[in-house]
Amino acid sequence: MEEGYILSNKFRRAIFDGFASGENDLNIIVKKHRIIFTVGKRIAEDLIKGGVLEKKGNKYILTKEGERLAKIIRG
Repeated sequence: MEEGYILSNKFRRAIFDGFASGENDLNIIVKKHRIIFTVGKRIAEDLIKGGVLEKKGNKYILTKEGERLAKIIRG
């Protein structure tokens, strides 16, 4: 997955930034950014398919690829 894909959508960017900042609970991220939960869940699933996120139980963590993208995006 390329950083342009994440940056091209404000909701995808907000969800990714939430996980990149260390938060691992999707509920907290969507409430903070006032995103509908089903939209946030769909984005998280998309990021999992893209190899950026990994789900462990009810928590999400960045993969190595996700960490790499976070460094690029944050500059």
